Amino acid sequence: MTSNQERAKQLMADSRFAFMNGQNREALNLAKEAIQLASKDPDAYQCAANACMSLGDYDNAIDYYKKAVKLDTGNGNRYFNLGYAYASAEKAGEAVKNLAKAEELGCTPENTVQLYNLLGIICFDIGRYNDALVNLSKAEAVIGIDMDIMRRKAIIYGMKNEIRKGLEVCNQMKLIAPSEYVGYQYAFKLLCQAKRLEAAKRELEIAAKYSVPSMDYYMDCVTFELQNYGNDKNRDHMKKALALLVKAMKTLKPSVKEVTETYISSAELWLQLEDADRTIACLNAALNPVSSYNLGFEIVPEDHGEISLTEYDIEEMIENDRIRIENELGEYGLEELAESIEPDEDGQRDYLTVLEDTENGSTEEEYKLDENEKYELTPDNIDQINRLYVGAYTLKSDFRRVIDYARKLQSSESTHNKYIGIYSEANACMKLGTEDHKQKYEEVIKFFRNAMIKDPADIAAVTFRIQCYTDIGEYGEAEQLCNLLTPEIRKSFLEKIKEAKGGGE
Repeated sequence: MTSNQERAKQLMADSRFAFMNGQNREALNLAKEAIQLASKDPDAYQCAANACMSLGDYDNAIDYYKKAVKLDTGNGNRYFNLGYAYASAEKAGEAVKNLAKAEELGCTPENTVQLYNLLGIICFDIGRYNDALVNLSKAEAVIGIDMDIMRRKAIIYGMKNEIRKGLEVCNQMKLIAPSEYVGYQYAFKLLCQAKRLEAAKRELEIAAKYSVPSMDYYMDCVTFELQNYGNDKNRDHMKKALALLVKAMKTLKPSVKEVTETYISSAELWLQLEDADRTIACLNAALNPVSSYNLGFEIVPEDHGEISLTEYDIEEMIENDRIRIENELGEYGLEELAESIEPDEDGQRDYLTVLEDTENGSTEEEYKLDENEKYELTPDNIDQINRLYVGAYTLKSDFRRVIDYARKLQSSESTHNKYIGIYSEANACMKLGTEDHKQKYEEVIKFFRNAMIKDPADIAAVTFRIQCYTDIGEYGEAEQLCNLLTPEIRKSFLEKIKEAKGGGE
């Protein structure tokens, strides 16, 4: 081995060590030095590509992996790495081609599992659900039962509307991890998708008995109540949903993120109950989650009265548990089991743990959030908060505050939220009777007309334009635009226009 080759090997070893320690820039520089000394060694390009991947530089990673493949065409692992880089760069076609070549040539066991998992994910993303299932099953055959794979399979069966097969996967998840909520959660979602609400309710009851309480469980219970509200419009479902959020906050030790999102969800519910003040209070709490939670901010204040949860048949559940325990004990009941334990030398059976009460009945300290923990609101969080402020201040007829939050919505990355902000500002100006409100509406109508020209499929622009024409009394224009809508949506808007014509009667 020449001195250059020896030096290159040492540089590659140093590059791998730097890479393992997260020093990706240093790893890349060392790999580049190795390439200069050993331009025919595929491992040198591999080191450089690995560092580029960790740096998020997928284009250069692909170039380096390509060179490694060219120098070692019979190695399936090289093709796997190249396919992985293409997948990371969201180039699905090239990713699939190289991963298929890797499968043909063969890879290490760990790469083989990742290969099938990756193919499963890519096929799912491009809508090839059957191929996704085949590849996930291949991954399962290599590593055995895997919860992540089963999650993906359950989701795919849901996308294919093969509810029974999806539920079979959920049952497998429950058998492996009966105390985790995940199996019950996916079963609940599949049953809701199939509109089998009674079965979905039973799934939540089973989860309450056997799984560890989690925020996902409580949020699914909230979802169930909201689905029922959608069916019968009974506002009691909204109140039960609020009670579930209260219980979640009191039962769990929530993270700052969970507390924030619970306050936002509570604000959403209060707005639907048309309680603007409670909506605003919950939104203010969401903006200061740590101090609000630690100071005891209540989603449902004491002066509002108790809100009860959906009642379950507790006696039946207790009886089922008793039968299950007796079956597990076999020929012994609980009393017989106790008698079967030999007494100590004093003739006592002091085998139970002594439970000592404190003055307040609990030895556990009150849970508090870490004052130093920060949670950065996501763009979706910010949009939702601003939308809810617009709704709450509209209820209070505080249109100047509506304008403030509507303008914040206009900077949203979401087109629909931006539209809400633009329309809400114009509508608030009209309600205030500002001098420029007519001009404002003309500008907004022109904006939505241009959006329709740019994208004829932009139904949101159509509906907001119809609403604008309805607001300013140009009903003929509004009715004409309704012809662009689907029959169901058209009917709803025509009814609104008819009501507006009659003066809101």
